[in-house]
This record gives sequence, structure tokens and C-alpha cells, in this order.
Amino acid sequence: MKYSVYCQKKHAVSIDRKMDTGKPFEITVDKSCHDVAIRKVKDDGTIMTLLIDHKVVPIEVERRGDGMPVRVFLKGVPFDVEISKIASTRFKPQVPERDISGEVHANLPGQMVEITVRVGEKVEAGTPLGILDAMKMENEILSPKAGIVKSIEVNQNQILAKGDLILVIE
Repeated sequence: MKYSVYCQKKHAVSIDRKMDTGKPFEITVDKSCHDVAIRKVKDDGTIMTLLIDHKVVPIEVERRGDGMPVRVFLKGVPFDVEISKIASTRFKPQVPERDISGEVHANLPGQMVEITVRVGEKVEAGTPLGILDAMKMENEILSPKAGIVKSIEVNQNQILAKGDLILVIE
């Protein structure tokens, strides 16, 4: 996680911490990197002692109602802190934009009760296209994308198998 922390002056703080709180982790304050390990914790989860660069540092944190720190005591010295920005540094793979198909298929076997659009009609994503009666339940079929209805491949009251093509939007 990356934080912007105000403690008498603005500091860029980056914490490289895994989910296992028992393992050492790195904290970068501005451009200075420190190895940190949590040594002593109260029963309520409050950290009492840190090992920063192999030196024992007593710590106490005062928190707001939402859990964010407002004051940190390092070796008994209070520092008012304000965390203004939090941004995740987790790796997020690049996902190519999906080309959503305009083909609309029956997701269940059933009977096409109603078709609510016509060929050439303009539709938006989420527009109702028809109703498929499957297992005594009416399922509204919605447009997966915006476009124009190119073709309707079924008739009203037609029995459909799962996967049958209902219509195409381009």
C-alpha cells in the first residue's frame, strides 16, 4: 500500500507488507527504506513494539472511529498524522478490453414467449429483448451491448435448447 502521510510535513510512505503479519516487511518513508518487524502486540491487536532496522522501538497508535491513525507515539514522542491518500500497489495485470459478442443465446432450455424488439431497432446495453419461459419461470433476456438488432433467429412460442441463437446485435 502507498500512503501520503502528513506528520509535521508531507511524507510519501510505502508499506510492502504481506498478509502474514508475523513476517518482517519494508517501509519506505520518502526515499529511505527500513526493515520492520512487529515484536509485541496487545490482546486487542494494538502494536506495542516494532523492530525497525534491528532496533527496538516502542510504539502506540491513537485511532479515529474508522480505525485510521491520528497520533503515533514513537519512543513516547507524539506525532500527529493525517493520511490523505491510499493507493493499492498490488500488481494488476493488463486486461484487454473485451469485445462483447452481439450474439444472444438461450441460457436455459425453454419456450420463447415474447420478442420485444424488431430488426433494425436500436438498443442499449441492458435493454429487454424478449422473455424466455424456462422451468415455469419467465426469464427476461437483456441486450449484452448497445447496437442495432441485425437479425432475429427465433419465432414467438418456439421451443429452444440451451445455447440456441436468439438474435444478433451489431
